[in-house]
Amino acid sequence: MDLHIHSTCSDGALTPNEIVVKSKEKNLKIISITDHDEISAYNLAKQKAIQLGINLIPGVEINTEVNKKEVHILGYGIDVDDKGLNSALENLRKQREGRVKKIAQKLTEVGYPLSYEDVARDAKGKSIGRVHVAKAMIEKGYVTSVREAFDSFLASGQKAYVPRYKLSPSQAVDLIHEAGGTAVLAHPVQVKDDNLVGRLAKIVDGIEVYHSDHTPDDIKKYLSYAQKNSLIVSGGSDCHGGAKGMKALLGTVSVPDKFIQFWDNFNCGRD
Repeated sequence: MDLHIHSTCSDGALTPNEIVVKSKEKNLKIISITDHDEISAYNLAKQKAIQLGINLIPGVEINTEVNKKEVHILGYGIDVDDKGLNSALENLRKQREGRVKKIAQKLTEVGYPLSYEDVARDAKGKSIGRVHVAKAMIEKGYVTSVREAFDSFLASGQKAYVPRYKLSPSQAVDLIHEAGGTAVLAHPVQVKDDNLVGRLAKIVDGIEVYHSDHTPDDIKKYLSYAQKNSLIVSGGSDCHGGAKGMKALLGTVSVPDKFIQFWDNFNCGRD
């Protein structure tokens, strides 16, 4: 099982169908493609998933912020045709486009000419972001890797950084619920605030206990959060297929069978 995967519809390197095929090769039975603020991957991949006998659960990862801390909320089993969710995600995509235009302008001002069109050419999906800026910078010869682009230009505090428009966690949870979905707190270790994680545990349905960034101690801690708050336990690799200078992590996070069973019965993604 891998319930946290990114495709070319946002900042991943693999297409939705490639993810399904590789999941089959790795003997994954249940997956969810959870692109950033983007849900088009489900419709693109569902026929291939049916063909290969994989339970593809509709998913999304919504970027939010609270107390100046970034919090990601995963949504599973959402109605991908829900008007409210689609409207909100479309607004977030427009905000992303505006942000990329500002980043390109900043880079141009500091001596690295870049246009929005340069970036958009690399963004195969609708959810454009900094990783696409980084790839455009590589094409221009300004940097040699995505990591260098982030470390030297695009990360918070760097010369071309532009803050991102975000919803609050509660707004994201409401959107997911209104679309018939289940809201899960993603990679809680990245929140870097246990008190905040404790508060977030009160508003979500589940917590991503198993994640590629989580140590055994982290897993133990977040299992405790799940038990105390009667939360669903999820797990995923956060695979970007080699994008962002990261390893292709698909299927590398082990989730105990007792938790997989819940998601196997969570079959709203099957036709």
